[in-house]
Amino acid sequence: MAAVQGKKKALLTGAFFIACLLAPPLHAEVCQAPGPGQAVTSHRVIDGDTLELSDQRRVRLIGVDTPEIGRAGEPSQPFAQAAKKRMQQLARQPGLRLHLGEQQQDRYGRTLAHLYGPGGQNIEAQLLSEGLGFALAIPPNTALIECHMAAERQARKARRGLWRDSPVQSAAGVNSGGFALVKGQVVSANEAGGYLWLELDGPLVLRIAQDERRLFAAGPPASWKGRQLQARGWVIDRRGHRSLKPGHKPFMLPLRHPSMLEIQ
Repeated sequence: MAAVQGKKKALLTGAFFIACLLAPPLHAEVCQAPGPGQAVTSHRVIDGDTLELSDQRRVRLIGVDTPEIGRAGEPSQPFAQAAKKRMQQLARQPGLRLHLGEQQQDRYGRTLAHLYGPGGQNIEAQLLSEGLGFALAIPPNTALIECHMAAERQARKARRGLWRDSPVQSAAGVNSGGFALVKGQVVSANEAGGYLWLELDGPLVLRIAQDERRLFAAGPPASWKGRQLQARGWVIDRRGHRSLKPGHKPFMLPLRHPSMLEIQ
């Protein structure tokens, strides 16, 4: 029985990667490299969106978030291993080119960059078009957001990978931190501490900084109440934090770019 299940899993995995190879190419004009970039060689792939180069730089790809691989005995998220395997295939190509982001390093010391294959194809868009990650724009590194959102829409329409079953969860069902796509209704909205706070019908509040609010064309707080929203990003678990005041929502999702929010 184990052998039959293993064979069935191998056939499904093979079929998945064949479908990925048959995915139509994205429009070159929105995914075009901004210049020649840096010639690089991959040393090892850490996960679907992070790799280490032969010059020892650790690179976090801009614009894509792939499922987390389990650490310390924890199980991997669905498609995490598939994303890593596909990244290994793409990264072993000769002729890779690296393009640094406007913000070139994150708080962990990783290089923030876009990666291109030998034919000029954007690697992040390739992963997104195959349903192996979610598009995500974090200012100021938003140059390829149109390309990345188009790639994600392609996978979503074809129900590839992560989009085989809807990954969107209700705001009421949020119970942990990490990347998430959530939908819910705004039950209250207010301004405080330099932010616009949108409380959803569940344990989650969305936060938009005042200096980034203009990007959202956001109206006054009262105009948000009752709206149905779909948001994406990293949910912060504030349980146990001293900053969490009584009566406040335990989970918070900061919104940094309009692509992270869809008003339905």
